[in-house]
Amino acid sequence: MKEVSLYQEIFDELEGPVEDLTGEVSNSKLKSRSLKYETEIPKLEQMCYIMESVLLTKDEAEGTTVYAGFQKVSRAEDIWDRYFDLADTVDQIYLFGEDDATLKAHPNIDFIYLPEGHELTREWFLVIDQPLAKSMMVAYDLDGFGVYEDEKLRNFKGAKSNNPRVIKKAIDLLEDVIDSY
Repeated sequence: MKEVSLYQEIFDELEGPVEDLTGEVSNSKLKSRSLKYETEIPKLEQMCYIMESVLLTKDEAEGTTVYAGFQKVSRAEDIWDRYFDLADTVDQIYLFGEDDATLKAHPNIDFIYLPEGHELTREWFLVIDQPLAKSMMVAYDLDGFGVYEDEKLRNFKGAKSNNPRVIKKAIDLLEDVIDSY
């Protein structure tokens, strides 16, 4: 399987300082079109939820492809019902992660099982490719699993963008991984 780090390829594409998103952060900050950040899991969950909600509330998400990286497939268990709903509205979802859980199948969801040690197993990402609107976030796990008793305390450094050029680069990288799967 092709090795790639979405974080390493995308982070420097965005300008601006790295913002600290720990503690209290407004939804408007999490909705930013372009942002470099450091944060913990709850803010990443919020950011992804905001991005995913756009697809759930659209009447028509035809032509949309979603690329979601959870590090480990088991990290998607708590939101699997939402992903099932997403899969009913979009054309395709590719879910990347280590094969550590079996989730209920959906015809519009393909699992891309990452081998242990693959660079993407340190990254959490969501790339939404819609015909008229594109968005993405990627975050690198600074701590790794097993450091904290409460995994939600893990620290991440990442970037968020709506720039079509940056998102195309991310999609091309992920498609290369899919093609090599």
